[in-house]
Amino acid sequence: MTDAEAGAMTREKTELVVGQTPLTPRVRPTAREVFDFRDRPARVVRYTSVLEWIGFVLAILVPPLGLLVTVIARVVTRYRRHWTTPLARAATVISIVLTLLLGVGGVVYSSFAAKDADAARVVAEAQPLCAALAETPGVLDLDAYGWPTEVASLDNTLVAMQAYQAKWQQVAELAPAAQKSGTTAIADQAAILVAAVQSTRAINRAGNLAAMKSVTDASGLPQFAATYCAP
Repeated sequence: MTDAEAGAMTREKTELVVGQTPLTPRVRPTAREVFDFRDRPARVVRYTSVLEWIGFVLAILVPPLGLLVTVIARVVTRYRRHWTTPLARAATVISIVLTLLLGVGGVVYSSFAAKDADAARVVAEAQPLCAALAETPGVLDLDAYGWPTEVASLDNTLVAMQAYQAKWQQVAELAPAAQKSGTTAIADQAAILVAAVQSTRAINRAGNLAAMKSVTDASGLPQFAATYCAP
């Protein structure tokens, strides 16, 4: 190759690389440079605040208050640090679950307490009626609660019927609201039969007993007395 040809080839190579950035050889980093973390951002440490711990403890001991404190703690933490801790999230879940359980338990307890209060009130109101029934032991076990059925003169039977009507009129006045209608119906039916005998001067003993028995059977007094007058 002549000097002229060598010069021409050199000029061609020079023209090819005009305007291009010359390539630099790739340098392999050293081990010290690989494990040098000084240029990396510092790792954020997510610490738990005192308010979050207080919310967690209250979530177990006093769930509604714990829920309130936990929500406040999470709002404050997110506003200041833009994140919340796992403890605060756990406290929120625990407080919500326990608050719901307390609410359900409170409703159930209130229901039972109301029923017990109603039962105690009825027992107190039934005591005058119970005392009146106790004056004639076993009266509720008799047919028509002691309606007179003995064969006697008309006048004597009428006196017994009037005594029966007066007795049950007194019982009706002492009866609580739960038994007011039943006892009043007994006294009213007795008064009707007394008035019929007085006007007709005749007694249909079997018919009168059946009429009274239909009323006494519908009164529910034996069940009421067994529940609220038991010793």
